[in-house]
Amino acid sequence: MSKEFRSTISIIIRTKNEEYWIGHCLKAVFNQNINANIEVILVDNQSSDSTIDIAKRYPVDKIITIHKFLPGKALNAGIRVSTGEYIVCLSAHCIPEGDQWLINLYKNLKNNRKLAGIYGRQLPLSYTSDTDKRDLIITFGEDKKVQVKDYFFHNANSMFSRKIWNKFPFDENATNIEDRLWGKSVIEAGYEIAYEPSASVYHYHGLHQHGNSSSRARGIAKILDKLDTEGIDALPDSMKPKNIKVSSLLLVDMEIVEGSTEFELLQSAVKQLKGSSHVNEIYVVSYDEKISTLAGIQWIDRNQSRFNSNKINVEKLLSLSLKEIESRGVFPEVILYVNHHYPFRPKNLFNELITELQYMGLDSVFPCFIDYGHYWQKNVKGEYFQIDSSMDSRVNREPIMRALYGLGCATSSVEIRKGNITGDNVGIIPIDNYQFTLNTREIGSQEIIEKIKKYE
Repeated sequence: MSKEFRSTISIIIRTKNEEYWIGHCLKAVFNQNINANIEVILVDNQSSDSTIDIAKRYPVDKIITIHKFLPGKALNAGIRVSTGEYIVCLSAHCIPEGDQWLINLYKNLKNNRKLAGIYGRQLPLSYTSDTDKRDLIITFGEDKKVQVKDYFFHNANSMFSRKIWNKFPFDENATNIEDRLWGKSVIEAGYEIAYEPSASVYHYHGLHQHGNSSSRARGIAKILDKLDTEGIDALPDSMKPKNIKVSSLLLVDMEIVEGSTEFELLQSAVKQLKGSSHVNEIYVVSYDEKISTLAGIQWIDRNQSRFNSNKINVEKLLSLSLKEIESRGVFPEVILYVNHHYPFRPKNLFNELITELQYMGLDSVFPCFIDYGHYWQKNVKGEYFQIDSSMDSRVNREPIMRALYGLGCATSSVEIRKGNITGDNVGIIPIDNYQFTLNTREIGSQEIIEKIKKYE
């Protein structure tokens, strides 16, 4: 590859345990017939195999290590340390077909200011799974095209200029389809995206590296639904969060005195609820009406005989409280259950729960802590056994999702009426900050008030 060409092309390759593919990929990259300076940067997610050792056999310019993989964040990290005027994103398990792959990408961008990015064809290998073959053949056809509305883009094989990236870096919080998010941004800004079938790579994993799992499909569909404003607008007005009736319930089983820590905690929860644009009414279910008066919310008397049962639980309390609300001529579509002992919840959590419930057609949505801990239980024989998946390091282990209903649980009134806090069609809001999960009943509350005030 000649060094006479004034432009440098930086090729960013994300890797994690790609020892089988990385050599084939790099060999094809360094075999390109193009009159340009080539800079290759690997962004490695703590590979535990021979990926890096194999990569060092080739004239790779830089290898950087990331410790928590997010696709957009990884790409941005690689691009920031690169120097090229043009940027190529290439998956480590993608092998360029022939020596014209790079020039066929580049020629589209060279003199086209309206073009934000170009992506190439992805071809299956002979032993690619049938489902992946199907998806690749359907998605990546033989006809070149320019997209002015369609924001489909694929970073397994793509190219754009640094000037464009400076304006539109990748979303660093996206858990997947960062390329589609980016495509939407550039299309809405008036740019175009092009597909170049002659810039092809062999892609073993196809479009679904993690398989056709329903959970991953749901995750991607959720993001796409939120991107597609036309789809969101298609939701009937009566079903949009701003137009549904949401009643929030705070269940209190203790005496609370004005000025006490418990009262401060209750006030904090009420303040958060009043800050939600979707919560219409707030009720406290308590033994003392004075609490509701001091907090400025409505009261449901817990002294009623139907509430006084030794076997009553949260689900039963919510169901009975809904009956009481309906007896007053109020008929909410959604019940938002909140425990006031969680003062550090994310500030926009309540709106997010209700929005997710409505736009995704769910019957219940609640936060879960992403927990990578190891857990044991005792069986009926008194023997201890491990209930988590394995003793592998956290990077190789699926987390346990610990439900945090008290942090905020939005449930359709239909399910609450049945005596359920969750239904069959649930949504989960992942929580990865341990502070949000702190329960003052568990950690003690003597010194918590000042921290709450600072948090607010």
